[in-house]
Amino acid sequence: MSFSYKVLLGLGLGVATGLFLGEAVAPLAVPANVFVRLLQMTVLPYVTLSITASLGSLTYAKARALVLGAGAVMAVLWVAAMIFALLLPLSFPHIETSAFFSPALVERSESFNFIDLYVPSNPFNSLANNVVPAVVLFSVLLGLALIGVEQKETLLEILHSAVAALGRITRFIVRLTPIGIFAIAAHAAGTLDVEQVNRIEIYLISYVVFAILLALWVLPGLVSALTPVGAGEMLSSTRDALLTAFLVGDLFIVLPSLMESCSTLIEKHIDSTGDTRDLPSSIIPASFTFPHSGKLLSLSFVLFAGWFPTRLSRCFAIRSWRSAASFRSSGA
Repeated sequence: MSFSYKVLLGLGLGVATGLFLGEAVAPLAVPANVFVRLLQMTVLPYVTLSITASLGSLTYAKARALVLGAGAVMAVLWVAAMIFALLLPLSFPHIETSAFFSPALVERSESFNFIDLYVPSNPFNSLANNVVPAVVLFSVLLGLALIGVEQKETLLEILHSAVAALGRITRFIVRLTPIGIFAIAAHAAGTLDVEQVNRIEIYLISYVVFAILLALWVLPGLVSALTPVGAGEMLSSTRDALLTAFLVGDLFIVLPSLMESCSTLIEKHIDSTGDTRDLPSSIIPASFTFPHSGKLLSLSFVLFAGWFPTRLSRCFAIRSWRSAASFRSSGA
């Protein structure tokens, strides 16, 4: 049985266990949280060392070409995701009714400081508090500075060895994914509030359909059209990482697996000499600090939030009308 089928089997058994036992599966939150924390344990050190080592191995000309190429690709992905985010509200039924007031409309939103998020005053504090954009910026600057350092080969060998060691730890933890997914699925199914899901079922269905189209058709089609890598091969090589990220609900924890899969595809189809094999080690973590396609697609929830209150007000008006009609028919 392949790893993906083991993960799906763990998911199915977990959902069945949660639905059958209900609230009795609440203690499974402990192994579920342990599994997620184990996955998170090595990701940030892996990202930091891999960015520094991969950029430090380049020349300034290659680093400049890398930035321009990655920026162009990211812009194309942003455009595709924004198109789908704007098209998603077309799947909502049209409702014309009175406005719905919410106290949240007059509440003052909390301030957000982008400088603290992206510019670290203390990189060790950013590492300790898992501030990913600040850590990535520090790693990028350190890697770029390392390009011009003489006699850097010894340091690069140490960094590559540390990255390899962290990769082995990550691969060992990933083997526990079927068990971790079982615990997560069982806990979610046993403690799920169905009423809350019903409130946003229209958005959930629309979002899932659009996300599947974007992830399994549009983006793989772009890769197949612009590179020698086929869409099917790309999905099969990254299937385990994407499935884990989907079920756990966190893309960050599978970045090491995605980097290794992309490096293998580059070595097989694009550069057999290995000169560009390490590029995903710097591109993928650096691009993670910016909004990716999934984050941009989630902006459609803002449009759903504008549609949802009108639906609530209409349902309230219908219930009030039915209650009044029932009151009048009773002869009171």
